[in-house]
Amino acid sequence: MIQWQHGVTGSMNQMCCLLCYADIETHDHLFFQCNYSRSVWHGVRNKVDMNSVQESWDEISSWLVQRAKSKAIYAVGSRLLVAAAAYTIWNERNSRFFSNKLRPLEKIVEIIINMVRTKLISFKYKQTSNVKRFLEEWKLNKEDLLED
Repeated sequence: MIQWQHGVTGSMNQMCCLLCYADIETHDHLFFQCNYSRSVWHGVRNKVDMNSVQESWDEISSWLVQRAKSKAIYAVGSRLLVAAAAYTIWNERNSRFFSNKLRPLEKIVEIIINMVRTKLISFKYKQTSNVKRFLEEWKLNKEDLLED
């Protein structure tokens, strides 16, 4: 994902971003510069305290690398969220390309949040104020997920 070699072949219609129809589809555009993807990012980043992280690969990857080994709840959540967002945006792009199916932005945000929430349910958490706040923000039942 770091390097995306996009050769100029085929028609311009096949090179156009299928999410916003405003620019050529490159890695940076599709995931970070596209108005649709940017709006998705703005719709989910607050769930993991990434409000200050701008929608660029350099900013997001730098933020994640600094917390790569952290087991803190917000660091784990941010890794899950970025992965889910990238997967879901790519999936939406492919759905539009191969099936001509378009989903509204709000649905994509909902899918990402539900995907991360589903993964978060599989973990056990230490009882800390940060964890309790995080679980409340994600609307997860604390009693079932906190260690005794």
